[in-house]
Amino acid sequence: MSPYLLIAASNILGGSTYAVTTAALRGFPEKDLILLRMALCAALFAPMAWSGRRRLAKATRGDWARMFGVGIFGYALPLALGTYGVKMSSATSAALLVGVEPVTIVLLSAVFLGEGLTGLKIASLILGLSGAALIAFQGLPTLSGVFSDRLKGDLILAFHGSCWALYSVLGKSALKRVKPLDFTAITSIIGFFGVALWTAPGVEPSAWSAVPFRHWLAMIYLAAAGGFLAVILWNVALEKVEASKVANFIFLQPVVGVLLGVFLQGDPFSGWSMAGGALVLSGMWAASRGGPAIS
Repeated sequence: MSPYLLIAASNILGGSTYAVTTAALRGFPEKDLILLRMALCAALFAPMAWSGRRRLAKATRGDWARMFGVGIFGYALPLALGTYGVKMSSATSAALLVGVEPVTIVLLSAVFLGEGLTGLKIASLILGLSGAALIAFQGLPTLSGVFSDRLKGDLILAFHGSCWALYSVLGKSALKRVKPLDFTAITSIIGFFGVALWTAPGVEPSAWSAVPFRHWLAMIYLAAAGGFLAVILWNVALEKVEASKVANFIFLQPVVGVLLGVFLQGDPFSGWSMAGGALVLSGMWAASRGGPAIS
């Protein structure tokens, strides 16, 4: 199968998770959904981590520190923020605001990795942040008016998109010595333990038996399709093609997410959301392009 089809499938799965999260939250409290999703995903990755244990034994202390940071701050934290953000806002906003991720990668890579800024990269920052503001505030940003749950949710979703950038930036050095699939397996397991420590006091397993089966299916889809299969497809494809040639496939995520949110979940899609989404998508495109660094 063509690696480009694998990458397209990976991003379609990723884009579908926002609407499915909305459906799962109708049956599970936020903490329960986060814990169950992370637990199942970690269980699926556990055999992969075990098979790669000899390779992982060669990782340095610095690599393990980076993988710990990625697992907690670049995986568990944004997943939790995204769940709460979708609950307070909508799947459509989540799909659009995830576009803040590649824009944030540009900024963090320049600050912490010394990667040069280009004209297009600077444009991506401006476009992405402007679009996120229009979506969150549903107009030009203002301090007046009510600080609604929708606005809080959109701001959380924008921060959630930024936190996903830590996955790439923190893990870049470790990936020079750790195979991508080993890296993904370990960070997923670390993320689960971090989430378990946080959610354990507020989770009530006794209530799970009353959750309808369709909501269990939604949770299983989030873990198996969104958290496991999508990553496998992405990594298998990246072994065959250059990363720079597949960056634009990320555009599929907000497109799929918005379509599912609007047509399946009945999410509102205002003119401001459309304008902000266009700016965010333009920022994603600019972030994925090359160009001479500005000195």
